[in-house]
Amino acid sequence: MGQIERYNQGGIGRWYWDYRDRAVMRHLGDNPILDVGCGEMITTRKMGAIGLDIESGDVRGSVYAMQFAQGTIGTVTLLEVIEHLHKPWDAIMEIRRVLKPGGRLIVLFPNDRTFKIAWALAGMWGEIGRDRGHVKQWTPGLAEYMLLQSGFYRVQHESIPVNCWQIALHHIVVAEKL
Repeated sequence: MGQIERYNQGGIGRWYWDYRDRAVMRHLGDNPILDVGCGEMITTRKMGAIGLDIESGDVRGSVYAMQFAQGTIGTVTLLEVIEHLHKPWDAIMEIRRVLKPGGRLIVLFPNDRTFKIAWALAGMWGEIGRDRGHVKQWTPGLAEYMLLQSGFYRVQHESIPVNCWQIALHHIVVAEKL
C-alpha cells in the first residue's frame, strides 16, 4: 500500500502524520523550500515545497547530485530519509551546497525501537518485522555531530510526540548553514 492510500485511510496514522507535519512546518525558513526524498508528496504539498525524489516529485534526481545552483535554496527538508542513505555525509554536503547562506536544514528521523513497541502494543505484528530499508538508526547526538562537522550550526532539537528521545517516535534537528 502506498503513502497516499495509507494517509487516506484516516485514523490515528493520518492524525500522527498531520501532527508530525505541523511539528516540522513550525521550523520552516526562507523560500524556496526543497523537500528531498518527497515520496508521494503529501507533506511537500502542505509546505508549498519543491519535491525532489529519485522516483517521483517535481524534480527527479539524487540527493547526492542535485540540479540546483549553489546557494539558491532557502530551506531543505530531509524527512524520514537520512536513515535510508548509504552516504549521509555526502548528502548533507550536497544539501549544504545548494542552501543559501543562513539557509535552514530540517532533518526528521524515526526511533525504530519505539515504533516497534508501539506496533506491538497496537497488535500490528506485521509491521514489526517489515523491512523499511533503514541503513542506520540515527540518534539526536549523532545527527547533531554530523551537522556540526558539515558546517552547520544547530538551531533546535525536538522529539515528538514527546520531547524525550527514549520514548519518542521521531526526532527533528533544525540546523542553519554557517
